This record gives sequence, C-alpha cells and structure tokens, in this order.
Amino acid sequence: PGDLDGVSVVVMNDRAIPGGSTAGAIRSHVQDGGGLLVVMGERTRWPPELADLLPGPLGDVLDREEGRGARLGQVDYDHPVFEIFQGPRTGDFTRARFFRSRSLTVGDSAAGHVLARYDDGSVALAEMRVGKGRVLAWTSTMDVLWNDLARQPVFLPFLHQLVRYLSGRTGAQSAFLAGAILDLS
Repeated sequence: PGDLDGVSVVVMNDRAIPGGSTAGAIRSHVQDGGGLLVVMGERTRWPPELADLLPGPLGDVLDREEGRGARLGQVDYDHPVFEIFQGPRTGDFTRARFFRSRSLTVGDSAAGHVLARYDDGSVALAEMRVGKGRVLAWTSTMDVLWNDLARQPVFLPFLHQLVRYLSGRTGAQSAFLAGAILDLS
C-alpha cells in the first residue's frame, strides 16, 4: 500500500491482482483521484472485493486466431483518450488486428461506458469513474502476443493519451479548429 503514495496512475498489465491490503490500496488510490489502467491478458485475475472497480465482469478469453482477427470497429473520438486521433492523417486504429481479447460485459448503468469496440461488437476499451478517480479496462494485451497494435504508428501516442487521461493532467489546448467554441471562463 505504501508504494502507491504520490503515484498518479497504476497500470496492471496482465497480472493477477492479490486481495487483502493490496486490493484495499488500489481501491483507495482510485477513490482518492488516482487512475487505474487494467490490461486484461491471459494471466489477469481480479479479486471479488474489487469487482466494482471494473466497468463490468471479466469474462473468458475470446480466440480469433482462425481468420484475420478482429479490428477496432467503433471508437469514441470525442473522448479525451482518442481526441487527438479524430482529424485526417492523425492515426488509423482500424489497421491493428486483434487475435485474442478478454470478454468484458459493460452494463447499461451510468457507472461504466464503452470507448471502443471490436468489429464483432465486443468491448475493446471501457471506462468507469470511481470516487474521484478513473478506471480504464483494455481487453487485449499491450504487446504483440494477442494483437499487432504495438506495431502500429498510433500505439505510442495512444499509450500517452491513456496515461495522461488517467492522471487527470490535461495540457492547455494550443490550437483550435475554425468554428470551435472557446470557453474563456
């Protein structure tokens, strides 16, 4: 628990989350305004006492190795994580292929919502707010074992955006499109 003092973002990259004091420390971190990125690979195990920190229940591995794999079919480009990719020639998420992912069912509650889906409709990235903090759940890996996103030009800027958003740090917008509304307050 003391390891989380002064930390803005915790990344759980395909790991089993222990229960007990570690689970309590993660909960406190998020409720107090910290960010949590859960990368759901094959080794991800989620303790029951933290079930309410995920946007939905963690399911089985979806295997798409037969065929061409899935692609990102729906992305919320209005969300801060994807906002920098919404313009022309700013990155193409549809080129990445996903051969495996974890099933995640996001309910209709206001607690969680889906930011990206694969072309088969399953959840790729979901978000929920807990207390003052945020949790993002990515249903594939961040390496090349389950997908080839790490080989795409959007990968590194995407990681930067994930961490920037989860940390709560937002830089001043340096440019605006013609016709955009500028809030001077």
